[in-house]
Amino acid sequence: MIVLAMDELARMNEEEDDKGGARNAIILAIVVILVGAYCLMFGLQTLVWIQAKQSATANSWVGIVPQPLPSASANPSMAMQSMIAVAPNGARGKASGNSGPEQAKFFNYEFKVPWAGQPKPVPSLEGVQLQYDSGQVIFFFDPESQIDTAHALRTPTTPDAQRLANILAAHPIESNYALYQAVYGASPEQLSPTMKEQEALRDNLLLLWKLSFGPDLSLGTTPEFYSFDWGKVRGFQFGDPSKEHPVAVRAFDDSDHQFRFIFTVATGSSGKITQEDINTAMQSLQPVPIIER
Repeated sequence: MIVLAMDELARMNEEEDDKGGARNAIILAIVVILVGAYCLMFGLQTLVWIQAKQSATANSWVGIVPQPLPSASANPSMAMQSMIAVAPNGARGKASGNSGPEQAKFFNYEFKVPWAGQPKPVPSLEGVQLQYDSGQVIFFFDPESQIDTAHALRTPTTPDAQRLANILAAHPIESNYALYQAVYGASPEQLSPTMKEQEALRDNLLLLWKLSFGPDLSLGTTPEFYSFDWGKVRGFQFGDPSKEHPVAVRAFDDSDHQFRFIFTVATGSSGKITQEDINTAMQSLQPVPIIER
């Protein structure tokens, strides 16, 4: 009897083991199916999300988005008129008998600065450097040297350009300003593992471009970064003139022409550049008027 009982117990244990094994196999199969379904639906998005998080850890720049320029909340036209109506003096240049600031004209464009006196232009292959007697320095890049990337995306002529256009098709890039706005505004925080695949591909492309573009100046990985929109002129500013020099500006006019400026002061100079000075130059930027004869 004891032997029979032991045999029966062993048989019951084997049956229980078989049931347990079958149950585990079923659970495993369900897990595999669920994982497979997740990978099929969200695998790409998850990989993009993980890559974005890793990029943000390795380079904090990818997570920085532009903040509205603090002074942009004021009426720009009135501020500009107030600044250019009075002749500068002291560290910003000696007052002249003409009372108004000089109009800088290069590459068929002009802009005003609140510093008196004619700047000393130093041409180069990339643009022209303007140094004022009071120590301020502006480097104005030749607008013709700026690449019209938006046009290439709108009219792709190569397989690679077509692939990029296809990725951006849901939200096409219509202008160079829109391109930089999308790239600079991209952040890993916008991604999630369950977002739409096309959106993940687009955001991944924008983040890759953001890493490629980098800050407009080597101001470290976390520069002060601003955006501004004054109607006819809008764009982005890298750096805060009250904290650091140089300051870089990438601007776009209402015809989508691109402009790059660097504002700084000469070494050893006591001259200063304020945010209002930069605003004055950008708000007055325009094509040189054609004078009919």
